[in-house]
Amino acid sequence: MRQEDVSLGEAMCPSLLAPCPLPSMWQLYPGRRYRGSDSSFWRIVYHIEFSGKEDLLLEQLPDPERE
Repeated sequence: MRQEDVSLGEAMCPSLLAPCPLPSMWQLYPGRRYRGSDSSFWRIVYHIEFSGKEDLLLEQLPDPERE
């Protein structure tokens, strides 16, 4: 995943956005895990910021409630 600053466009309703395989919101959980708005769990494997751009490698984790 790469994050870049872009100029703002017109606001859109979430239902009008194109489908994306990643959750739209994230919450930090204990153990350096993140929970997505779709209830999936993730961890950051790799992160670097260079010249105003960020690169991330994310790993989707098994649901702890199913283990």
